[in-house]
Amino acid sequence: MAPAPLVLWSVPRSGSTAFERMMSERGDHLVLSEPFSRAYYDGPEQQSSRFPVSAPDATVAGVADDLLRAAANERVFVKDMAYHARAGATPELLARFTNTFLIRDPAWSVPSFAARWPDFTDDELGFDALAALVERVDGLGRAVVLIDGDDLRDDPAGVVAAWCAAVDISFDEAALHWSPGRRPGWDRWSDWHEQTARSSGFLPREPSPPPASDDPRIEAAVAGATPVYEALRAERLRPGGA
Repeated sequence: MAPAPLVLWSVPRSGSTAFERMMSERGDHLVLSEPFSRAYYDGPEQQSSRFPVSAPDATVAGVADDLLRAAANERVFVKDMAYHARAGATPELLARFTNTFLIRDPAWSVPSFAARWPDFTDDELGFDALAALVERVDGLGRAVVLIDGDDLRDDPAGVVAAWCAAVDISFDEAALHWSPGRRPGWDRWSDWHEQTARSSGFLPREPSPPPASDDPRIEAAVAGATPVYEALRAERLRPGGA
C-alpha cells in the first residue's frame, strides 16, 4: 500500500519554506508547495476576496484527491498553510494524510506577515486554523506531531531527526544544507520565498528580541494568537522525541 501524503501544516512566517526546501533536498519525495492556496484564494469555495476566482475547479476536496492520486505512484510531501484548508479539511479528509504541524511565536510571525500584507486578516495569521486541524487530528486518535520554528532554528538536526522518527522516514543529515536558488512551485509566492532562496540551510534564530510595533492591529493580533501558540507549543516534539 502506498504511503499517505505527508503534510506539514504551518502558520505563515514559521520557517515552513526552509523545511520544504530540506524535503526537496532529500530527493525521495515529490514536494508540493501550498496546493490548497488555490482553493482558499482562487476557487469557488474561496474563503478570501484578496484575489478573484480564477480556478473554478480548485476545492479542498479536489486538491486532496489530486494529492492522493500522486501518492499512488510516489512518496508525496506537502507544505501548506493550515488556514488554506481549514474550511474543507474534515476529519475524514485528514484521515487520508499523515499530518504534522509547524508553529512559531506570533511575536515574530505576525509582524513578519504584516510587513508583507498590512491588510492581513486574523484567519491568514493561521493560529486558530492550525489549532483546529490539530484538534481534528487528535480526535482521530492519532499522535499530534508538532514542531516549533524557533526550536528548528536552534537545533535543525535534532528537530528534523525527531520529526523524521515520528513520521517513520529516515533522517538525512546532508539535506539540512542546500544550494541557494528558487525551486519549482515557488512562482506564485516568489516574493515570500526570497530569504529561503538566498539561504543554504536553516537560519539561526535572531539574537535580538521580537520587533516592537506601535500598530494596534499587530499588537492585538499578537496578543490574540499568543495563548493559542503557547497551548500548542506545550505539545511540541523535541529532539530525541520527548
